[in-house]
Parts: sequence; C-alpha cells; structure tokens
Amino acid sequence: MKQILYALFGYRFIYLGMSTRNPGRIKIGIARNVTLRWKAIGRSMKGIQFPIFSLPCFNALWMEGHLHRVMRRFNRPVRGDGGSEFFSYLNPFSWIGWIYVFTAIIWAFLVSHLAIYLALTGIWCWYAEIEFIEFQKAVLNGIRGLFYL
Repeated sequence: MKQILYALFGYRFIYLGMSTRNPGRIKIGIARNVTLRWKAIGRSMKGIQFPIFSLPCFNALWMEGHLHRVMRRFNRPVRGDGGSEFFSYLNPFSWIGWIYVFTAIIWAFLVSHLAIYLALTGIWCWYAEIEFIEFQKAVLNGIRGLFYL
C-alpha cells in the first residue's frame, strides 16, 4: 500500500532539521523515513544532526521545491549530504518565510488527509446507504461528547 502512495501520489514526509555544526540554519527536505534520512545526513556531516519537525504530505517533491523557492534568498549551503537545503533563520526577514513554511506544511498535511477522510467516509456512506451529511454530524457530535466527559 505504501508503495502505491509513494508512486502515485508522491507521499513522503516533509521535515525540518538542524545541525549543531551549522548553527543558525534549518534544513528543509523530504524523505520516506525521516529517521533513516537523518542517520545518512549525520554520517556525512560533523556535529549532531536532528529533525525538529516532520509531517507526511502528498506531492511532497513539489512542496519541498516550493518551500525552497520561497526561502531561496536565505539559502546557506553547508558541506555534506543534503547540505544545499539549509536556510538561515537569523535574518529578521526570514521569519516571515519560516512562518509561511510551517503554515504551508501543516496546511498540506491537513488538506490532503482531510480529503482522504472525506473520500473514505463517502465510500462508506454509499456502501452502507447512510446519508453523508448526517454521518458527519454524528461523528462531530461523538467528538464533542468526548470533550464533555
């Protein structure tokens, strides 16, 4: 199933990470397995490398390229595997870009996974001959009930 998602929809993790050897910079990248990717980066760079944020996303290759284009003026490459994908966060103007980067990653995650949820529940409602809107209302009422316990 994962291979189908990877091949057809570009499903991968978009991650942000840092390196103790390169302070003031954050890496924007994609990977199928973030832990393995950071181990590979760690083998090619001095210091300690670690991810700080990652979310799965459809069409991740395009999203990563888009985020790189948004942050292009703050690009500060370093030596090592994936070193060209490090961007500065020390410039005060870069914070506008970083807010956009975090927002875009979260938005891509929410929209794509909401679409999956709606498609699956739509198929379920069609199969079970349940009214779609009523089903969604019942789900929301069930979730609200959890908060009032």
